[in-house]
Amino acid sequence: MKYFIYIFIAFFSITLYSKDFTFKSMGKTVRNEVTRFPDGSKFISFRHEGGFETDMAKYGIYKCHGSILYNKESTLENMYFACDNKDQNGDTYISMGKRKKGSAVDRAIGQSEILDGTGFWKDFIGFTCTYAIEYVDDVVFVPGKCKGSIN
Repeated sequence: MKYFIYIFIAFFSITLYSKDFTFKSMGKTVRNEVTRFPDGSKFISFRHEGGFETDMAKYGIYKCHGSILYNKESTLENMYFACDNKDQNGDTYISMGKRKKGSAVDRAIGQSEILDGTGFWKDFIGFTCTYAIEYVDDVVFVPGKCKGSIN
């Protein structure tokens, strides 16, 4: 019985500090510089800016920079990005991620990680986020879910 209580307390403690959250971002491509190669592949350097909201009553602005390499069939070979995010209280976090190889040009699935944060976001460092991205012209729509444990 004593061991059962210890296991119950340990399980409850771990569950108590687990905090998943969802987010929705919407923004605009403000820079999209393309280098085309003779074989039809292309390298893109981009910048997105926009806003985000979460199911934790946090909302704010973001700026992302990244690079993408598409092969001649327009499927993704490599893509990395980093984002600065600031919420309504001025607390910030930095995330970095990549898209899944083989993604199409206008829609994709990827993962990012919160690398650093201030204020409210400090507890979310190390969270991993899975997102979907879709473009309509130069507007970007990104819903996602982040998972991790609060320290």
